[in-house]
Amino acid sequence: MAGLVALISSLIRREKGEILAAAVAALVGLACLTPLMMTTINPQPRAAPIHDITTDMVNPLSFEVLDDSRAGARNSLAYGGPEVAAVQAEAYPDIAPITTALTADDAYQRALTIAQDLGWDIVASDAERRRFEATARTSVFYFADDVVLAVTPLENGSRIDLRSVSRVGKSDQGVNAARIRAFQQQFRQ
Repeated sequence: MAGLVALISSLIRREKGEILAAAVAALVGLACLTPLMMTTINPQPRAAPIHDITTDMVNPLSFEVLDDSRAGARNSLAYGGPEVAAVQAEAYPDIAPITTALTADDAYQRALTIAQDLGWDIVASDAERRRFEATARTSVFYFADDVVLAVTPLENGSRIDLRSVSRVGKSDQGVNAARIRAFQQQFRQ
């Protein structure tokens, strides 16, 4: 702003030596303000104000082991119900169960391997029931989030459902949805 005022003043007074310096100052100031102006004109979409993402909003997976370990966590692992499901359906319409031609046992083993490759700490696994619970950490602040996965046999393959819940906060800034998407992408490769 000051560079622009100096440029206008120099132009009015016809001070040729000052015009160049004022123009450079005005351009530097404009360059510094450009990101602010761009985010004001075209703001980035905010993540949905939820912290619990599931592939099955009608019958979300429940936590069995991690529920006990969260006594000090602010968020309950009870699913938020139809209100949360409606927000998730609007914000993340692509989050859905994975269906595969793999047998349920093969799909479970693949899911377990992918979870470990993604760096999830497997807290409990039950090969007989084809389900596991894990703790995943965010990359920036290393927050712990809880994940549960279950594989259900189908007539011609199997279905994989996941649920990822943040331990802290009311909005996860899209982290849990991104985690499920990353898992789905790895599984489909």
